[in-house]
This record gives sequence, C-alpha cells and structure tokens, in this order.
Amino acid sequence: MKKTVLSMALLGVCSVASAQLSTRENDDTRYKLGARPVAGDYALTFGIGITSTEVGGREIPAWNLFGQGNLITGKKFIKDDVAVRAGIRLFRDSRTLSGELDSTENITNVLSEVEFRSSERQYMLVPGIEKHFSNSNIFDVYTAADLYLGFGKDKDVTSVTNRRGQTSAETATTPYTMVGLGGVIGVSAFVVDLPISVGLEYGIGAFWKLGDRTKVEVEEADGTTYEYQTVSDDPFGGLEYNSAKQKYMTMDTNNQVRLVVNIFFN
Repeated sequence: MKKTVLSMALLGVCSVASAQLSTRENDDTRYKLGARPVAGDYALTFGIGITSTEVGGREIPAWNLFGQGNLITGKKFIKDDVAVRAGIRLFRDSRTLSGELDSTENITNVLSEVEFRSSERQYMLVPGIEKHFSNSNIFDVYTAADLYLGFGKDKDVTSVTNRRGQTSAETATTPYTMVGLGGVIGVSAFVVDLPISVGLEYGIGAFWKLGDRTKVEVEEADGTTYEYQTVSDDPFGGLEYNSAKQKYMTMDTNNQVRLVVNIFFN
C-alpha cells in the first residue's frame, strides 16, 4: 500500500514539472554585435605604446596605462562621427634642505649655514579631434589629429655661509617647451554589446623642444656676482656661454604607434 501511494505521488510531481517545462519561455540569449557610441557619449581611453618618441632627451608621455608619467586621457563625441579628445600630465618633484652647523673643539666646521632647493616640474596638454568614417557596428575607422603642448622647468639652488658670515650661492634654472603635431589613422572593433572597443592607432608625428638651456647665477663670498649659460649635451664639451639658443626637432612615421582600449559611458 505504501509503495502504491509513493508511486502515485512521484507521478503527480513529474506531471506538474512537465507542465511547467512545457509552458516555460526561455530567456532571449541573442546579442547584438557592438555598442557604437553616439553624440553625447564619453570614453575613458587607455593605450599601450608600441613605439615611443624622445626629443632632446625627454620622452613624450604615452597614453594612459596606469604607468607613472602617462597621460590621463579621455574623449567626448560631439557628433555621431566626431569626437574631441584630450590628455593631460601634471608632474612635480622637489626637495628642500637647510641646516645650521656648530663648530667646537671636536667639530671643526668651516660653515655656519647651508641651504639646498631642487625642483622639477612638467605640464603637458594634448588636445585632439577624431573624424569617424565607418557606420559599422562592428568595426570603426577614423583619423585623428593631436596637438602636444608641454612646459617644464628644472631649478637647483645651493647656498653656503661660512663662519665669517660670508655667503656664496649658485642658482641653475633650465626652462623648456615641448610642442608636437600628430596625425594618426585608427582602426577599432567593438566587443559584442559591451561598451568597449579595442584597436590600433598609427601615423606620423613631429616634435620640437625649445629652450633647454641652463642659466647659472653665481654669488661669490666676497659679494661678486655673475651669470652664464650652458646647454645639455654640449657638442663643444660644456662651454660657458654669454647667450645661447638651442632647439631639437624630430619627425618620423609610426613614432606614436599604440594599442588603444576605449570604455564608453554617458
């Protein structure tokens, strides 16, 4: 009897389950290919530099890959086929030291005070614009132009005062400006219906570095003052110039090749 009741119960459960499965509607698992951005959308942009460019001994910052010195980059679509983009870098590094020295029978310091200040800073802004040609929701082809504007200054100050109260000091200041023009072709692909695209940019770039000469101001302990200029990597072996001008320029194809990932949002 018990077996008969158990069998009837199992048969009832199976019947209910069969009825539920027969009336169930499966979720729609179809995905569209791509999530192409439109006017008003924004993007965070990350890039892996395959090649890099130096001008006058200083590397042009690469796109953002969470590395120190990388540009922080992004873009906004002002039309469905036009986007403005920009990168920015803000860098500063400084050190200051000042001290007073004593002189006793066991410590024979000839100086009474010392001071040292050192600072490096660089600011770079890279505005640009993109024109997109393909309307495909899978692949995207575009061209872009970038303007590089960079400003920097290195400064070192040393000052010492002897026990007779005489001070000698030297100040070395090196300002410079970096300017660049870049034209690239970009190809990217959208990742299913995710707000992500991956691609490649390549093209031609020209960069200039202006200034980069060091002005040295000297104050001797006897009160005499004078100044002169030096240039980095002097082909004449480190002369002291009354005045000097220096300019670097480099231009090449594919000197700013990079893999690019965009994450879109609005």
